[in-house]
Amino acid sequence: MLEALFGNKVKEQVLLYLYTYKEGYAQEIRKNLEINLRSVQLQLNRLEQEGVLVCWKRDRTYVYKLNTLYPFYNELIALL
Repeated sequence: MLEALFGNKVKEQVLLYLYTYKEGYAQEIRKNLEINLRSVQLQLNRLEQEGVLVCWKRDRTYVYKLNTLYPFYNELIALL
């Protein structure tokens, strides 16, 4: 649906997942969306570098969530 806007179907799925579940880690997202782990990791890293996501380490796992301080957060939420 939003693939044309985001430029990538995996990116769209990851954003929708994080919007729905509030947070997640790569393996969990991969399992629930049934997509390639490397693709999920790549999109999570790109979105974090762009400031769309924030990431922190919980034990040995990196957890991601939408960055509420992202300048276009409200617009992004409206699209999702």
